[in-house]
Amino acid sequence: MPARSKETFGQMLKKLRLDEAGMGLRAFAAMIEMQPSNLSNIERDRIAPPAARQAIDRICDALGLADSDARRTQLFDLAAHAANRIPADVADAVRQQPGVPVLVRTVANKQLSEEKLRELAEYIKEFY
Repeated sequence: MPARSKETFGQMLKKLRLDEAGMGLRAFAAMIEMQPSNLSNIERDRIAPPAARQAIDRICDALGLADSDARRTQLFDLAAHAANRIPADVADAVRQQPGVPVLVRTVANKQLSEEKLRELAEYIKEFY
């Protein structure tokens, strides 16, 4: 789900890069195999974040974000929101698990509130 704040992918990335990883732009760009100018433009919201899951995973790994870290999911959501697309990790899940589209359609047809969707997600995490 998209982040509740108005923070963008670029803003969050820059904050995490500086505050969490303590890395300069050029060093971080090299680490994630990106041109420094592209990284700078992403952080300044001049160009869209990467669309490929591998690129976002590389960014998250370089930031030291564990798979279970909510900020990792938030970066995927913000990247997708910036380009009005489905988050790359969610798109992969839809392709890999045939039941996911059925679940999404069911949820959409029930028109669940954001609160109810979060409750459903917590239920699934707890019992499955």
